[in-house]
Amino acid sequence: MKALHIFPFFGKNLVTGSEIHEYILTKELVKLGIEIDVFTTCSKKVNPLAAFSIKWDNEYPEGLEKTDGINIYRFKNTLSVPKIIGQVLSKLVINRWIKEENRYGIMVKGSPNLIDYYYLRTISRPVIYDWLTMLGRGPNSFSLLYRVLKTIKNYDVILVGFVPFALIWQLTFICKLFKKPVVILALFHPEDLSHHFKAFYWCFSVASGILAQTPYSLKLFKQYFPGSTPIEVGPGVDTASFGDNKVSGDRFRSKYGLKGKKLVLFVGRKEPSKRYDIAIEAVDLINDNRIKLVIIGKDIDKKVISSPNTIYLGEIPKADLMDAYDACDVFLLPSEYESFGMVFLEAWMRKKPVIGNSFCKPVASIIQDGEDGYLCASPEKIAYRLAQLICNPTLAKEMGEKGYKKTISRYTWQVIARKVYDFYYKITSRQ
Repeated sequence: MKALHIFPFFGKNLVTGSEIHEYILTKELVKLGIEIDVFTTCSKKVNPLAAFSIKWDNEYPEGLEKTDGINIYRFKNTLSVPKIIGQVLSKLVINRWIKEENRYGIMVKGSPNLIDYYYLRTISRPVIYDWLTMLGRGPNSFSLLYRVLKTIKNYDVILVGFVPFALIWQLTFICKLFKKPVVILALFHPEDLSHHFKAFYWCFSVASGILAQTPYSLKLFKQYFPGSTPIEVGPGVDTASFGDNKVSGDRFRSKYGLKGKKLVLFVGRKEPSKRYDIAIEAVDLINDNRIKLVIIGKDIDKKVISSPNTIYLGEIPKADLMDAYDACDVFLLPSEYESFGMVFLEAWMRKKPVIGNSFCKPVASIIQDGEDGYLCASPEKIAYRLAQLICNPTLAKEMGEKGYKKTISRYTWQVIARKVYDFYYKITSRQ
């Protein structure tokens, strides 16, 4: 079998969850014997200019790169909307959202009717807003699309990712035109309104398959897009790296001056949707200078953290990150928007208890509240659970052990890749 994978950005050294997911999945499928070409842009990251406008820089050289048995073809970004136009487009979409809120009201976070509310707003929205967001978000690489048109006949199946970028719509349209099976790696954030557009709904409805990340996402795809064929796969965890006995929490504590402290670890981009502000407030509520919140991740919003109980380390080497998981007493990520939350698996690999946001339904569908972690939405509830776990090491250890057993049984890359491998053969056999 020969497959074509198409992503906005792709590389061995990219570090965010989405890029790690697409890279390791592709590598593991190659190990199983599938010949895979990857088409991607020359970008390493997104550069937001406005709410619905992204500048795509050409940072990698154009051409062919071979890594881990994967043929990676990079194409230059042809068109990024100028900043001033992107701001105008974004303003138009935001104004439309305000009109929708005036018409339908504002739904409270965590409401069981939230997705119904988003769905109703989306299907009633004029299609012009889809065109504006697809144009502004990109990527728009004419050479990539031209290469797809020339070579699509050579492939048995096409995998494309991920929301909220335009490639999903562009490639689904081309695949349907040429009657080629297309699978979507959606990485869909159900609670994020910016992921809800008719263009994506159409793709979900007509695709040959969708790789859903959680039981919750699987249920949503089946409910709202009856014609879709989703399967639950989830992400995998790098068991070799995170299970390595050379990982050392003591080394992390020594390197960063944290000996004798109780550590709450947060790993994620420093941006509003990750709700690091709630994590900071929760630790401040405990008001114990022996307890420190350690935040690791890229600084997106550039806001200064002033809490004496929080240490922001920014981006650190991978070896230090794995040591950090081993060093922490509790892992906390109260993010509101996730397609899954691979960092929870990484914490479980070091047998740590975790706390996630109960309002984030994908996360709530993988953490078993009270068994392998806790689900909380408010700083007060998080503070209570943090104190409970820090004061009761036996409980923390039991939860961490349960999370570890779940991870190695269901969420290794070998398990995930085999599911996708079998799915590829199933859908191509229908052709």
